[in-house]
Amino acid sequence: MSLPLTHEHHTFAADLVEDRIPTIDISPLAHGAASARAAVVDAIGSAAEDYGFALIVGHGIAPATIDGGFDAGRRFFELPDDYKRSIQERRSNRGYQPMYDNLRHDGKPSAQEGYTIGHPHPPTDPELLALPFHSATPWPPLAAFREPLEALYWSLFTLGRDLLGAMALHLGARADFFESALTETYSHLRINHYPPQEIVSHIADEGVFAHRDESLVTLLLQDRNSGLQVMGRDGTWIPVAPDPAAVVVNVGKMLRHWSAGRYQAALHRVINRSGRDRYSIPLFVHPGYHTVVDPRDLPGAGTDVADYPPIVAGDTVNASFATTRKSWNEGA
Repeated sequence: MSLPLTHEHHTFAADLVEDRIPTIDISPLAHGAASARAAVVDAIGSAAEDYGFALIVGHGIAPATIDGGFDAGRRFFELPDDYKRSIQERRSNRGYQPMYDNLRHDGKPSAQEGYTIGHPHPPTDPELLALPFHSATPWPPLAAFREPLEALYWSLFTLGRDLLGAMALHLGARADFFESALTETYSHLRINHYPPQEIVSHIADEGVFAHRDESLVTLLLQDRNSGLQVMGRDGTWIPVAPDPAAVVVNVGKMLRHWSAGRYQAALHRVINRSGRDRYSIPLFVHPGYHTVVDPRDLPGAGTDVADYPPIVAGDTVNASFATTRKSWNEGA
C-alpha cells in the first residue's frame, strides 16, 4: 500500500532522503473515511518497521503555537550562563542542562544546551514525586515563557497519543493499548540550542552524538537550520532537512523493546554546519515510571520475544541517563 502523501510534499520527501523516510499526511485519522484511516495506520506502522522515522504533516498544530515555543526558547538561551545554571535540577531531567553535559562512551561531549519541562500535571501518587523525572519544573521568571511552552507540550503530546493509537492498531492491539501506560507519564519537552559547529569544534565533534532515544516515540520540531541526520539502512547518514509544516517522529528504544524489535529505533545525530545557531524542540513521550514493558502483551510484536524480556520503564531510562550525563551523576 502506498503512503498517503500530500501533493505539495511528495517531491520534497523524495528529494530529501532518496525516498527512504516517508512524509505521511495523518489528517484522515481525524476526518477521513474508514479506508483512509486504515491507510494512515498502515503507513505509520510501515514507517516504524522500515525506518523508525517519519515526517508527519496534516497534524493540525497551529503555526503560532510552534512559533511561540521557539520564541520562548531563544529568549531563554540568550540569558547569562550563570543565571541559566541557577534554573537547573540535577537528577530530575528538569530545567537547564548546560553545554557539553552529554558525553559519548569515549568521554567526548556533545555541543548543545537545553531546557526541559516535565508533564504539566504532576502524578497523584506522592511516592512518584521522589523518583527521577517527576520533580517540578523550575520555571525562570520570564514573561510569555511558561504558557507557550505548555501549550506546545499539550499539542505535541496529543499528537503523540494519536500516533501511538495508530501504532497499537498496526500491532494488532486495541487503539487505546498505550493509554493506560501513559497514566502518570514522565514525558518531557525540551528546547535544544546548538551553536555553529565551527565555534565548538575544538571541544566537540557533534551537536549531539549518534544515539537512539529512550522514549516510546519522540516528536521533533526543527527551526529552519539543518543539522539532523538519520542513519539509513545501508549505514549512510541521511540529512533530514527542515520543513516548517512537518513534525519529525521517531521510534524510541522503549517502543522497539515493546514491539520485540518489529519497530526500528534508528540512530540519529546532529551536526550544525548551517553557520547559525540552531534550535529544535523534541517531546519525548514516555509511559509511567513503573510501567512493565512486555512484548508478550502485544499480539503483533516481533517473533523474537525471548530477546526482549519484561523491563520497568523508568528504571531502564534512569540507568541509561547515568551513563551519558555528567550532571546526572554530580547530583547523586
